[in-house]
Amino acid sequence: MGFFLSLYISEKICYNVNMRIVSFFRKRIADFFYRRKQKRLGLSFPLYCKAHGVKAKERQGAIAQSRAKDTLQLVHAPIERYPFNVYIYSIPLNRVLGYLDERLSKKLVNLFGDGFCVDGVIENITGENYAVRGCNLQIFETRTMLSHMRDFSHLYGE
Repeated sequence: MGFFLSLYISEKICYNVNMRIVSFFRKRIADFFYRRKQKRLGLSFPLYCKAHGVKAKERQGAIAQSRAKDTLQLVHAPIERYPFNVYIYSIPLNRVLGYLDERLSKKLVNLFGDGFCVDGVIENITGENYAVRGCNLQIFETRTMLSHMRDFSHLYGE
């Protein structure tokens, strides 16, 4: 009985070691193809861009309350006529500040896939002395908050 038990345990250990090796190489291969796609799309993180769609009254109010270095989430939430729509969502305010331009949105959807959610910060607020304010963003490739959500229809400012 002891021999069969030790044989069973050694097979179990070999199986676990093999699965760890496979998992290690699977992660490395996935990372290689991710970096290759990132390079092909011309994306280098952190990305710097500006928010679009900020002229709406409720978004102007949200931008007026925002500060530099506020945390953001960039959420891919396709709508009927805009399949590459990426909202800029302010975590401290629980509001949508705007959206990304279509060209950058297409690249991010191609890289991260449908329904992605990546982190960012407000780099600075622009136009404080003018009628319309805006904001410049810094986008990271990390995905820490809101990644479990699928329905973003409850967000304010949409």
